Amino acid sequence: MEYRSWKVGEIAKRTGITIRTLHHYDQIGLFSPSRVTESGHRLYTDEDVVRLHQILSLKQLGFALEEINGMINNPDCTAINMLKLQLIRINEQINQLVELRGRLEQIYELLYSGQTVSSERLMMVMQLMRIARSSHFMPAQAEGLETRFKSLEVDELEKSYAEGLQLVAEFRKYKEIGKPPSDPEVSLLAKRWKLYVDSFAPADEAFIQSAERYYSEYPEDAAQHGIDGELYEYIKQSVTLI
Repeated sequence: MEYRSWKVGEIAKRTGITIRTLHHYDQIGLFSPSRVTESGHRLYTDEDVVRLHQILSLKQLGFALEEINGMINNPDCTAINMLKLQLIRINEQINQLVELRGRLEQIYELLYSGQTVSSERLMMVMQLMRIARSSHFMPAQAEGLETRFKSLEVDELEKSYAEGLQLVAEFRKYKEIGKPPSDPEVSLLAKRWKLYVDSFAPADEAFIQSAERYYSEYPEDAAQHGIDGELYEYIKQSVTLI
């Protein structure tokens, strides 16, 4: 049986991968030609093309080349498994796009109603809507958050955001000067914080756990509010003690 073989330039042209990249894969032992002609030319086989597809699939999924090298030498890493991983990734992208569409629809409604929305306000609303639609919150929790956000005018949202920043700044001040979470002044601040959080959703244990899961995945959102891990623990302790 005659098997098809490919030169490096042909593989590069058909796959869109540069010759330089293919040579790099060869040098690190990730992807090398399997055949050598009598004249010394190195050629890729159909089996090599399958291997290249596996490499590119794993690379698209975010794996490092070193990780890919180990995975494709695993007999369980078959073409059908690669396709399954790609399908999972595509479905995740679809879900993300659906979420994005929902957030954009909210922005559109604000603009369509004639409200002037600054870029800062737009980003704040998008973040709030992402929290409300996050899978980390149970359906009832997410629905409650979204209803609350929709009931507020943009100016009210901005005012609430500013209030939250002020509370965080006061917590940070007390922490930096060494006041313990049990200090009377910190306790008063913790009561104000709880009222603030309760204005969006009851700060029960289930909601707190959902919020913690969310911010562990999106720490940048917490950072926008000026909250890092240590400060969060300080606030949490102070609220627990009231």
